Amino acid sequence: MLVRCNRCNKEYRVTNLDQLVGDYGQIDCSDCGAQTVFPISGAAPVAPSASATDMAAQSGGSQRRFGLTPRLVTIMLLISLVPVAAFGYLTYISTGDRIKTETAQRYTEIGTGLVGHVDEWLDKNIRMLEAAAQMPALIEMKPNDQVPVLKALQAKYPWAYLVFTTDAEGINIARSDGKRLTNYSDRTYFKAVRSGKAVAWQNLIGKTSKKPALVLAVPIRRNGEIVGVLASAMTRDDLSERIATWRQGKSGYAFLVDESGKLLAHPDSALTTSEKNMADHPLIKTATAIGEMLEFQGPDGRLLLGQSRQTQLGWWLAVVQDEAEAYQDLRAAQHNTLILLAVTMVVVFGIALLSGRAITNPIRSLIHAADQMSMGDLEVSIKRKRSDEIGDLADALGRMQDSLKISLQRLRRKSH
Repeated sequence: MLVRCNRCNKEYRVTNLDQLVGDYGQIDCSDCGAQTVFPISGAAPVAPSASATDMAAQSGGSQRRFGLTPRLVTIMLLISLVPVAAFGYLTYISTGDRIKTETAQRYTEIGTGLVGHVDEWLDKNIRMLEAAAQMPALIEMKPNDQVPVLKALQAKYPWAYLVFTTDAEGINIARSDGKRLTNYSDRTYFKAVRSGKAVAWQNLIGKTSKKPALVLAVPIRRNGEIVGVLASAMTRDDLSERIATWRQGKSGYAFLVDESGKLLAHPDSALTTSEKNMADHPLIKTATAIGEMLEFQGPDGRLLLGQSRQTQLGWWLAVVQDEAEAYQDLRAAQHNTLILLAVTMVVVFGIALLSGRAITNPIRSLIHAADQMSMGDLEVSIKRKRSDEIGDLADALGRMQDSLKISLQRLRRKSH
């Protein structure tokens, strides 16, 4: 008898029809794997599209839509990956918080150190002026007595290219450089001292040095009354060098502005020389005394991270770095977490797939044996060496095979 596969039309010759039990037989196509059911002597023909699963449904069986292997894989993935994913997520969050906290602390330490350098430099010069202002030679306001003192101060502090005094009206009394006396009554620092400030300052481009300069001024008092002003004009090179040369990684740098936003120190010396106004910079515009970390977008669209801190004179020191570089440790930790999760998923999937096949392959083998027996092939081999439930099923199927053989032999003896 010729039987054609319902799926690929391959033909098979069935020769053991007398050994088949029932009205229908079944073949498994070796090419496409489809099962084809065919009638035996007088049974109603089966539609060409019918298969063994269709016949199982007609006989009251249920069609298998979601097998053990995908079900086992799904269950193992859920059981293992849910806690792993939860752990990975919590690790991701905690690592992010920790690295951000450490970054903020590092910036605080850096900012504190640079601000300390600025304050120390300013405090040293202010204390020098305050001590000199109490000397009798300056209090008496006698030019011939003041000049040697002013020259000595300039010699001791070489970054001060000019030390001078004025009277209470702002008229220059004595100078350390021996040049022509000048009227300083219109200077900001002089007006501030005359208004009662203990220390006044002004950032400018020095007329003498032609460089960015700072003028510090303190009052000269006699019996509590202001009789003059002592001032020192100094280059900011020593003050700004450490700030201008500071680097953090490839993109981190620092800059210093005065209370009005005028740039005092920056890695780009051209910006410092031009006294660029940085009042609208995000780190200056939103600066707070506590030095909060701030993320903002730079002019070129890059995301930046920074912090600003205030000096004793009300100036602002800012530290800036690319956000990607500042948080590169965080990115690496997050990347490692994702890799760990992906590797875990692959390993679990592989184990689940192998475990599923280890269970389903013997069952499929038993199903095939049962199908062959249903078509009359009672000599089909049944593996019965397992010691688990599948082994029990194989033993039961083997006993049924033996019983069918005995029953078939009895029928044949009776028929003869």
